[in-house]
Amino acid sequence: MEGMLMSLAFVLPFSEALVSIITVLIFAFSWLIISPKEKYQSFRKTPLPLFPAGIFILYLLWALGAHHPANAIDEIRRNAFWLLIPIAVAYLPLSRKQIDRILYALALGVIISSLVALVRWQFSESIGITDIRDTTLNPHIGHSLLVNFSLSFLLLEIFRYREDSWNMRQISRLAGVLFLLIFDFWLHSLLGLLTLLATFIALSFFTYREIPKRLRKYVWGGAVVLIIIPLALTGRELYRQFHTSMPQPAQVAKFTANGNPYQNDFNKTLRENGHFIYLQICLPELRREWNKRSALKFSDRDANGFPVKSTLIRYLTSMGLTKDSAGVAQLTNDDILAIREGFANCRYVPERMNLSARIYQTIWELDAYRSNGNPNNKSLVQRWAYTRAALSIIAEHPVFGVGTGNEKAAFNEMLSRQNPKLRPANFSHAHNQYLNYLVTFGIVGFAILMFLLIYPLFRVRKLSVLTVFFLLTIGIANLGDDNLQTHTIRTFFALFYTLLVFDFANSAKETAGNFVSNNNHQ
Repeated sequence: MEGMLMSLAFVLPFSEALVSIITVLIFAFSWLIISPKEKYQSFRKTPLPLFPAGIFILYLLWALGAHHPANAIDEIRRNAFWLLIPIAVAYLPLSRKQIDRILYALALGVIISSLVALVRWQFSESIGITDIRDTTLNPHIGHSLLVNFSLSFLLLEIFRYREDSWNMRQISRLAGVLFLLIFDFWLHSLLGLLTLLATFIALSFFTYREIPKRLRKYVWGGAVVLIIIPLALTGRELYRQFHTSMPQPAQVAKFTANGNPYQNDFNKTLRENGHFIYLQICLPELRREWNKRSALKFSDRDANGFPVKSTLIRYLTSMGLTKDSAGVAQLTNDDILAIREGFANCRYVPERMNLSARIYQTIWELDAYRSNGNPNNKSLVQRWAYTRAALSIIAEHPVFGVGTGNEKAAFNEMLSRQNPKLRPANFSHAHNQYLNYLVTFGIVGFAILMFLLIYPLFRVRKLSVLTVFFLLTIGIANLGDDNLQTHTIRTFFALFYTLLVFDFANSAKETAGNFVSNNNHQ
């Protein structure tokens, strides 16, 4: 059974199909290892693992009033893992070393799948990938959470064996930590990085008593630095974008070098890298010069489906060039290719894209929405639209929610009512797990669900630092996305919640390093 659990942990970053198959096999084989009679006795003696399994029952009960039976059945099927994993895993006789090997299997799978993402990026053009975040085999936010957890496990293992000499195992752990940390930044998942920073900061509070007094000032100093870094990066990008003011008409050229008139719109303040988009535009020269250099014509659409004209104007603006023949003449062949592929800013080109550019992209989306009121294809703006819709649905169905299977229809109806400019193709549910649960179950069901997850934490004797990190990571990340709606992260959470909260607390008698004290079981 240990091998099957290791296999499940290993394939989490790779394949949803394999995750499903192995989970079902683990459930089936668990009844061979522990007979139904023994399991029943275990349930009576220690019923805590049944609490997370109760979430599946919650989905069943709330499906009784389903208006969309097919959706309800699909939702029940996808959430069956809340039942399968705790019942299959919680009462297995696993030792601390066996759980460690399962954790190492996860870390190895995450490292290998991250290497696969790097290789995929090297061949991105041939396989049609234009965004680094699309290189992972699972959605990038979920993958970044797996990276964060694996990184924290390896880091804690280094401290756990800090008295040992620096043998190959310690060197391998350190190499894994460094690789995963670098990969986390390379992936450009803002939510993943913010979750990692916030978790480390929160962890310093939760483990305050466990930190030796001589080290506390360094821990708090590190927490302050972690807070300052994202604020400083964001502040720098805000300054670069908005430090200039709209020039006076007399300060802007009215004609190109060829004597053709510019279009200058001083009422539109949208910018690219601090330069105003709607100044110094000469469409005839742009059309003529662009059509000389590209088979994709000026009136066509780029690879992202946007007019080449608008992409070209934004790209030239981002480089601080005039939007005329002189500006196009300064573009390299690589720039022409980037515009054809739909990159509207020179900083978005993959070879130049970095974390600062990712932060800037979010700032630009907000500025563009403020300027034109169009929420489409703007990640953060659309998330706000989904949040508003979720809050409105909750207000209309506060007690019991809309029920299992009815969420999609409720969001579609509310979004079409509140955001007429938002295209139906961009309709989605709230990218916040807690709001999604409130929409589905209402206040009553949400309270039951949170009780099922939180109550066992106060009943086990102790929670390890790794367990606290795990819970904080998921808890914080769920504020920015509905991670438990995805198959991979739902399985990941159910599996390691069971292993770390129940089996880890009751496994071998050996110590596991620093622990966070909790309420006594008695």
